[in-house]
Amino acid sequence: MRTEQEIKEELSKLLQSEKPDYSAILSLSNELAQLDSEHVRFSVDAGLINRLGTELVSRQETAVSELVKNAYDADARTVSLTFVNSESIGGNLVISDDGNGMTREQLIDGFMRISSSDKIDNPISPIYHRKRAGKKGIGRFAVQRLGSELVIHTKSIESDCAFEVVINWDEYESNANLMEISHTIRTVQPELEKGTRLTIINLRDKWSEASIRRIYRYVIEIMQPISLSSENILTTEDPGFTAKFLIEENGIQIPLIDSSKDITKYAIGEFTGEINSSHLGSYKVKSDRLGIDFSGQIGMDPDDVNSPFSAIKNIKYKAYYFIYDTALIPKQHLNAIRKLANLSAGIKLYRNGFRVLPYGEPGDDWLSFDMSSRRRSILPTHTNLSFFGFVEITDDSGDFEETSSREGLLNNIAMIQLQNFMYRAIINSVIKIAENRNIKIVSGQKKDDKGNWEKIEIRVRNIAHTLDELDKALEEQEPSLVARRKRKEQLKKVKQELDEVAKLQKAETKRLFKEQSMLRVLSSVGLTISQFVHEVKYNLDNIQDDIRFLMNELQDQHDSLKRVIILDKNFANFATYTSYFYDVISLNVVKELRPIELREAVRPFINTMSHDASKSGIEFCSPIFNGFNLYTIPMHPSEWSSILFNLYTNAKKAIKRTDNSGKILIECGITEKQVYLEFSDNGDGIPKENEDKIFEEFFTTTSAKTLESVDTINEITGTGLGLKIVKDIVSSYRGNIMVVSPKGDFATCLRIEIPKAKDNDIY
Repeated sequence: MRTEQEIKEELSKLLQSEKPDYSAILSLSNELAQLDSEHVRFSVDAGLINRLGTELVSRQETAVSELVKNAYDADARTVSLTFVNSESIGGNLVISDDGNGMTREQLIDGFMRISSSDKIDNPISPIYHRKRAGKKGIGRFAVQRLGSELVIHTKSIESDCAFEVVINWDEYESNANLMEISHTIRTVQPELEKGTRLTIINLRDKWSEASIRRIYRYVIEIMQPISLSSENILTTEDPGFTAKFLIEENGIQIPLIDSSKDITKYAIGEFTGEINSSHLGSYKVKSDRLGIDFSGQIGMDPDDVNSPFSAIKNIKYKAYYFIYDTALIPKQHLNAIRKLANLSAGIKLYRNGFRVLPYGEPGDDWLSFDMSSRRRSILPTHTNLSFFGFVEITDDSGDFEETSSREGLLNNIAMIQLQNFMYRAIINSVIKIAENRNIKIVSGQKKDDKGNWEKIEIRVRNIAHTLDELDKALEEQEPSLVARRKRKEQLKKVKQELDEVAKLQKAETKRLFKEQSMLRVLSSVGLTISQFVHEVKYNLDNIQDDIRFLMNELQDQHDSLKRVIILDKNFANFATYTSYFYDVISLNVVKELRPIELREAVRPFINTMSHDASKSGIEFCSPIFNGFNLYTIPMHPSEWSSILFNLYTNAKKAIKRTDNSGKILIECGITEKQVYLEFSDNGDGIPKENEDKIFEEFFTTTSAKTLESVDTINEITGTGLGLKIVKDIVSSYRGNIMVVSPKGDFATCLRIEIPKAKDNDIY
């Protein structure tokens, strides 16, 4: 080890050089600081970059969406993502935007600075005044997650030149000092008028067309499709933001198309409207097919179209209206559009450019269209499946507040007024279409002599959200003091009765939840016992053969010892196998739910199944655990055994169909709200058309035709219930299970997300 004086002398020489080696200076400075016996300093291991990339950005969808958000924050109008020869590991991904680009200082202090505070200090973008979507500074880790090398090419509008940096992420290895790794910033000829291009080289995973389409759908769902704020793109008003996805193979580029945009030509009408900066509402109905181009006003008071919406302004919407009839949509397209509607129809909500969940999700009735249809006060079709559209909220003042769980917006006066405006604007538009088509609108409406439904005035009421709101509406209609007092007493009684009903409903829901949980457990145990009995039969056959052999051979003592050793090994493996399932069945006696640490579920499972996997030519890779305290919310202890066993048997069958050596990897981690488990195998993969079907009951590709064939293949056959049970277990805890893009050379990856335990669940 060098002395302090030797280090100082070498440092002095470097500082006096005309072109000092700054990396060497930094290294010597760190070495000198370590000799300081009176002070200690934090140091950063370079391996932190790899760990953060894995733990903060566990999913490909998250990684790509973070880079898209960075382009949005940079005031880009368009970002393009080109996947080059990505069908196998080692392809490239080029992400190019036409945003503001970066100056040399911004590149150094922004992108190259971990946990930069730039987006916190400057939450609004400079040109289009967008509320910036990214604040945590994990974009750079998203890049590291995707590929092993990055080339940054960026040019700001003020600069005549561009800057380029090449980063090899493999240099960030453990036991190296993060501060001593440097990258050269080169001044180069610009290849962009302005903006940033990230070229991610040597992709770590393969990207099939199906996986790219899945991420494409994910990205376009989180972004507002188009901006409705202004049609004049020369002003500082936000012109909108779009993402383009392209697949390039052998120099040929194929763009991906948003299928929901393709179907708009089959819509019967286009509905638009707004609440302007003066709080006044309006709507417009346009139908080229029916020759309609109508505009009208919507007031907060249903009887006064000019009454302003006191709590909201700067709201715009656009929706396409579909009537599923072969007379209106060609028969060859009708089923496809219906299928798409089941997945993505509805009126979605975007706040400051980005999606707010759960509004517009399947089953979400935030505008009460489904409820209104069931009541049949308005007869023309107007369920959520009838609309593909979105609402744009420009909320600089914070009128729309998020809930503490970040799931949806508070049901305050602004939200109630928005729902009432949207409901009445859309319903009025539906009525205009129905009138033009001579469709009956309300019950009791009569036809004239020519067979046309009579013209009537329809007063579309506000949606009543609460008893208090209903009370206010009734008060306006009943000025009498006696009537008001009587109504107050009646409402008080109704509230008390509703509270009692709510308590009973809560108790019943809790009882049903426990009952359903036990039914799932019993179903899981049934499948587990089926595999268990099959394995018992297999082992007993082997043991029986060994016993017969010993009986015949003991007379001469030939090979007896060898066969006894084999017999002992068979019994040992059998004992290990049975002990695991004995523990699973024993856990069913326990009715209490408790948080499950994923390590405690995964490690015993792998230890037990390794021998069974080895017999089938399958290797369990060492499990990966990203982060600590991977506790789920309270669950039944045996449910994870059922989940892992069903995932394993499916992977085992998929690998068997390839006739190749098998490999299974289980990876677990934690996000802000969830813990996750990813189960990967190198089997024959899941066809794109089956990705949604595999979670349906009785869907299987491995059913045996006869009992004899089951015995022949020595493998438990598919019932089509395994993944359905897994999905039911996961869904019951408000979790998700999905097919995601496989990492590395794996063919399939199933990801399970479960809400993570709260502190009071664990301690």
